Amino acid sequence: SDDESKSDIVIQDLCCGHGLTGMLFVACNPPRSSASVGVRTVLVDRFEPPSHKQLREAMAEVCPWMIDEDAVSFVPSTLDDHFAQEMSNDERSGPNHASVVISTHACGSLTDDILRYAVDGDCAALAVMPCCYTGTDRGAPYGVRRALGVSVAADVGRSFFLQGCGYHVDWSTIPKEVTPMNRIIVAEKRK
Repeated sequence: SDDESKSDIVIQDLCCGHGLTGMLFVACNPPRSSASVGVRTVLVDRFEPPSHKQLREAMAEVCPWMIDEDAVSFVPSTLDDHFAQEMSNDERSGPNHASVVISTHACGSLTDDILRYAVDGDCAALAVMPCCYTGTDRGAPYGVRRALGVSVAADVGRSFFLQGCGYHVDWSTIPKEVTPMNRIIVAEKRK
């Protein structure tokens, strides 16, 4: 029902590739009674790769609720088109409006686009793991870029942007053995 969908936590995994990160949120949060908050994931990327279906089916063998289109949906769309649809009057408060925005390795300035979308969409929280930093350190002083490197300079700028928009910002990491670009910018809207 509409009442149940309004209480859902909606995670939008942007530039999701095959969608593993977003689907893990649903896998780790099985459906509960109708009185509880549910977790749904909307996966967004330019096209749905064949690996998405294979991965989802494999995960559904262990977590059968993952096969439900209400739990996980894939939206083949550019970020600009998705943002425009999401920010329209009809969708801004609709059932797919993001509570949380995540992104793993959105290349270069796509991470900045995702941060702006999360802020403009008044998302409660976000977590991004940036990569491909070429051209993303605009505005960082030369000395900061030289001393700390382009990636840190860019992520410091991103952190100040989020803080200036009313978010509490922190950094975390995953092991470098998983990926050398392992920094995660985590932000939560201050109340």
